[in-house]
Amino acid sequence: MSIEDEIEQLRQELPWIYSNPPHILEISENDKISIVAADRPDKAVIIGPGGYIAGNLAKCHQKSLSITAYTDTLIRNFRKSESRLLIQTLKVGKDHKEIVLTLRELLDEQHEKENLQHPTKREDITVAVALSGGRDSTASAVIMNDLFHVHAFTVYPSDMILPPHVRDSIDNTVRTLDIDHEYIRADFSDIIKRSLDGRIHPCGHCHRATSDIILRECKTRNIPAVVYGELLPTGSQSLRIKNSILIINLPAFLAFTKRDTTLTASRVNEYSSFTLGCPLLKAVHRKYPSMRYATVKRLFREVRAGVLEPGEALSYLKPIM
Repeated sequence: MSIEDEIEQLRQELPWIYSNPPHILEISENDKISIVAADRPDKAVIIGPGGYIAGNLAKCHQKSLSITAYTDTLIRNFRKSESRLLIQTLKVGKDHKEIVLTLRELLDEQHEKENLQHPTKREDITVAVALSGGRDSTASAVIMNDLFHVHAFTVYPSDMILPPHVRDSIDNTVRTLDIDHEYIRADFSDIIKRSLDGRIHPCGHCHRATSDIILRECKTRNIPAVVYGELLPTGSQSLRIKNSILIINLPAFLAFTKRDTTLTASRVNEYSSFTLGCPLLKAVHRKYPSMRYATVKRLFREVRAGVLEPGEALSYLKPIM
């Protein structure tokens, strides 16, 4: 019996059926079963209610199951093509040319092979990485460390924004990757006060202040580029130049999803929990419940962009609400 027949047989076992058989473009079976469905509704049919079909299929074959929608692949490839176009049109200085060339090679290698095969490492070029301890910035550090000499910066305002367990994760990343790293002390007392007074949502203000501090450090130390672990500013927004510093939103440039950054970051740290935000944000949520909606809006933006699966967003959402 073919896998398509097995899917149909499992579908017929459901107490009710409100769908047609899924349109499956490709099935391959090696160490795992990979299924490419035409669109997300076809993917949903293959998964089945509560994961019934996918779960039973994996159990029957004793293999993990990968189900992707071709439409998601189309979007991802389009975003990569936009990144390539940006590289061609972005006016960069002589300090940036080799970095941009390496990024283009990285994008091409990623397009050709499922697993990244990095270009030759350039130890003579230093690139800064903003390391926050989360999976997105950690993944960026992992990738950059294969390409350049990395000098990571972490802005440390207080334990309320960067608690000890996050610093432990950062320290482990730095040790494992053997990269240069510095904590930069900063005064965020005004942001903390206004947040706890209910006047602002802290995340955007912290992000801007942190970015400005790291950019100033790069300018002072003549580091030509800084990498952030941003997922959302894809394509034409993934690279830009500010104050002669090349800003690289690496996961967005590579059209990564949250699963991609989690997989890459897991080379140095295990990321299995679904927590969002620092102690300050959690305090703001408790004191001003309406602030939770601004946090949730960020999750919805990532779901809408296709970088976060609805099930993953729900896992992040539960502790917030």
